[in-house]
Amino acid sequence: MAALGSIVGVAPSTVYKRIEKLKSAGIIERFTIAINPSCFEQTLTAFLNIRVDPDGKPEIEEFMRNHPDILGAYEVLEPGDFFAKVRVRNITELKRSVLMPLSDLSGVKEIQTIISVREIKEQG
Repeated sequence: MAALGSIVGVAPSTVYKRIEKLKSAGIIERFTIAINPSCFEQTLTAFLNIRVDPDGKPEIEEFMRNHPDILGAYEVLEPGDFFAKVRVRNITELKRSVLMPLSDLSGVKEIQTIISVREIKEQG
């Protein structure tokens, strides 16, 4: 709070009170910590476009919700049904721990994998 207060020219207690008001008003929903992934082993980021049979959606959603390497999952309109962000150590791990188990689910029709070569922006 002190660093933020010095940047905006107010006391730390004022910063704290203003943040609390914004939280109470529902403007600030949560706080997060952004971790530099290059400091860890999991440095490969991939995005999965997943086409599914509508009857298989609940099982696939459950898989994505509970898989530790899937950082985000979204239901989308086109070109697939789900879009997922995955972070793993390497392509072998991506195939072994995500793609193969996901493809084994009966509702999965197709998975298109996009490998990221460089992050330009990520905001938590």
